[in-house]
Amino acid sequence: MSRLSSLLAFAALITVCAGFRPAFAGDVYEYRVEHPLYGDIGTYTNIVDKSGAEADVETKLNISVKLLGMVVHREEAERHELWQNDRLTLFRSVTTVNGQPLTVAGEARGNTFVITSPTGTIDVPADIRPSNPWSLNFVNAGLVMSTKSGRVFKAHLDGVKDMVVTADGKTERLREFDITTDKHQSVWMDDHNVPVAFRTEENGTPIDFVLMRYPSGEPQPWKGPERPAAANPAQQTASSLSP
Repeated sequence: MSRLSSLLAFAALITVCAGFRPAFAGDVYEYRVEHPLYGDIGTYTNIVDKSGAEADVETKLNISVKLLGMVVHREEAERHELWQNDRLTLFRSVTTVNGQPLTVAGEARGNTFVITSPTGTIDVPADIRPSNPWSLNFVNAGLVMSTKSGRVFKAHLDGVKDMVVTADGKTERLREFDITTDKHQSVWMDDHNVPVAFRTEENGTPIDFVLMRYPSGEPQPWKGPERPAAANPAQQTASSLSP
């Protein structure tokens, strides 16, 4: 075997052992993350690859909160969801907060979904949904798993409201979904069920995720929902900025 072949074989072995898989082509939905006090603090990206009854979702989070030029909170995450016939079959997540990693894993087994997190292993109903609002699966969930901690919460759809927004001189119809889990969340979807924005509250502070462009590359013109006033500045460094 040549030296090049040996190196390639070794690289392939490392990839398999590390649990990585080749990158795939999917629809990219990149959101800017907006904080009411600190402004734009990072990005949140869903890469969705659908094929028949299967869906493969990769999520990347990159957040940096600065105060007087110094980073006071940094959060990064890489997550992976596999779906089959509208059922979550596999979940992997590594979230690093200020240098401290947190790993969550889950897989479908029989009529349950088994979640392993730093707090232990639990079995939950098969229709569990991750707290990643990439589709209508999330807004219709009865039970939600935190993509960061693996904790499970009951979910309740508090209401659905039709609204019309104007962006770049054009009007667009949206639906606003208000959901309560361990916190209040809102999702705004367009006529094609694309989540053009969503909001999650952390310690009473609304964090907005606003779609920047469609997978086609066309900019998403809506600037997002009106933001309420920021909470007490002393409480602004949230322990979690993930949805």
